[in-house]
This record gives sequence, C-alpha cells and structure tokens, in this order.
Amino acid sequence: QSAVTLPAEVNNLQFRFGFEGVAEDGDMVTVVFQRAWIGEENPRIGCYSKTTGTWAFLYYPLDEPTSQNGGWVGLSDIAPLGDSKYYVLERDNQGGPDAAIKAIYEIDISGAGFVSTGSPTFTVAKTLVRDLMDDLVAPGGLVPEKVEGLAVTFSGKTWIINDNDGVDGNSGETQFLNLGSLMTMM
Repeated sequence: QSAVTLPAEVNNLQFRFGFEGVAEDGDMVTVVFQRAWIGEENPRIGCYSKTTGTWAFLYYPLDEPTSQNGGWVGLSDIAPLGDSKYYVLERDNQGGPDAAIKAIYEIDISGAGFVSTGSPTFTVAKTLVRDLMDDLVAPGGLVPEKVEGLAVTFSGKTWIINDNDGVDGNSGETQFLNLGSLMTMM
C-alpha cells in the first residue's frame, strides 16, 4: 500500500474542489478534478503512471452553465473505454426544474500534450455521447443535482447513479440507471 501525492506545484493550487472520479487503463490511473483550481480556467485531468510514479496533466473544457438558476458546471466521474479513450460525466450543480446539464462526453487522450508540472498547454477535445436529461426525467421524480457515478461494463453497458447526499432540499431519491450500450464498439 502506498499514498500517491500530487506534485507540490499542482497541489499548491488546490481549492475547495478535488478529485471526483478515478479510472484505470493499463499503466495509467486517471483522475478528473471537479472544477478549476486557483488561477485556472478549466479543470484538469491527471494521469498517474504506475510504472514511473509520475503525473501528467491536461485541461478539460467545461460547458457553460445554462440553468435558469445559474450555478456552475463540473466533472463528476470518468470511466475507461480502452485505448486511452474515456467517458466523462459532466454536470451542473442544479436539480429539479433548474437542472440543465447532465451529460456523458467521450475524450481521447492518446497523443495529448501532457505536462508534468506547471499549467497544461493542451485542452482535450470532447464529443457528446449522451445528454442525460431525458433519462433522468423518465422515472417521474425530480432530476437529481448530483449525478456522480459512471461505469462501463465489459459488455459495453453504461450505468449512472446519483449521490443523494441526504441534505435539505433533496428528495433522498437515488436513481441507478442502465443506459444500455452507448458505444459502437468496445
């Protein structure tokens, strides 16, 4: 057992919002930062090499908030698809009728311009795979704010789940949804 720490230069930028998802693909353990840290416009994706024990980083471009209530948009999870491709779960911090952004995007980090220290110079491209709003409305309850879990099975089925947090203003409802296969091939 060992603890993996961020490079000091990156850790010193840490703000309130930390890691929200982790995925393993071969030698790499990849994490998404929920939101941008101090002095940065976009959140980072960090890739840790289990072989070399080093980090590499790039930026992820968030959607702009579109909720009638404003708010912010951040990352909630990441799931490996193989060959340096991932699904990323992006969401706003709004629930119920104010919810507007709950989506799965695909990214490909192969050949990305990673940096190990300092500010990344590369922002990964993303492709919308599925807008989740219709899926979250379908059960008939309120759209949850915190859609925070994402998994892709070996057979290619994609699952999502929300974190109901048990806080005021939350119905306490948990939605655990099988979205089926979203990929054309695994």
